[in-house]
Amino acid sequence: MGVFALAFLAFALVDPRRAWWHFQARRFENPEAHEPSPASFKWLRVAMVGVAAFLAWQFVGMLRLAGVFDSGTDHGEILERVESVAADLETAKDGRYKLSGLEREGSWGSFIKARLRGPGDDPIATLASKSGDVERYDVDGICLTVTATPMPGQSEQAHAMDNLMYGLKTDAGDGGCTLKASTDPAIATAVRTNRVRSNSGR
Repeated sequence: MGVFALAFLAFALVDPRRAWWHFQARRFENPEAHEPSPASFKWLRVAMVGVAAFLAWQFVGMLRLAGVFDSGTDHGEILERVESVAADLETAKDGRYKLSGLEREGSWGSFIKARLRGPGDDPIATLASKSGDVERYDVDGICLTVTATPMPGQSEQAHAMDNLMYGLKTDAGDGGCTLKASTDPAIATAVRTNRVRSNSGR
């Protein structure tokens, strides 16, 4: 459609009277008698410009629908989503069970990913490090730290089966988890271990 728009625009830029004499005049024995008026040539040019503009507008609309002009979700909006997820994780007064799933997704990865969904492209939460009951998730350059503490008063059987309820504390900070991991030897070791496990699971 963009090509057609350019074609109509090119025709509009050409002198319509000259084009008529070049392509149409030969069809008539007396071309001077059949030559369109100057007003006709003028309106023909206006019509071609109008058609070219309409086709260009349609072409831009198609590109917009295809997401060509989308710049992705704003970083500030992603930070708001991560902070909202952090608050949601702490709202369960009776604690939460760790979610089962792939180890490389972390104990809370499924919960976090489900609540990051929204308009535009959904940000991706990746488990950056795990050290004991402290897990850090990188969400497009934002570090979400989740610290899990077993709730008091749980039975010995629950402890033995690792079927515990955890109270959660969270922290969402801009800048990603790499810097935090690099400054903590224990976390840095956990990051390397997690990467090795992730690569072996592929």
